[in-house]
Amino acid sequence: MPAKTSVTSTNSRTRRSRKSAAKVITTQKPVVVTQTVKVAPPAPKLTFNDYREDFQARVRVHNYEVKLLIEDVQKVYNFALPFGKKAVNFVSNLVVAE
Repeated sequence: MPAKTSVTSTNSRTRRSRKSAAKVITTQKPVVVTQTVKVAPPAPKLTFNDYREDFQARVRVHNYEVKLLIEDVQKVYNFALPFGKKAVNFVSNLVVAE
């Protein structure tokens, strides 16, 4: 088997030079200052009766919503009552049978 021979190259290796960093050019933007004039909103001219009527309307809405809630809770109770009675009878029959 022939021996391996090393090959030497006569050309020198060329390297790439690094790219130069991008130059950052800062430009100053003109600053625009705007002043807004603050005007107070007009004062509301509500009387005590206006507040009272608003409160009474809110109470009526609240009472209506609570009434509907009570009706819904009663419907759930009436729906679940037979299942509860059935469960109690089943458990009591198991206890008596033992």
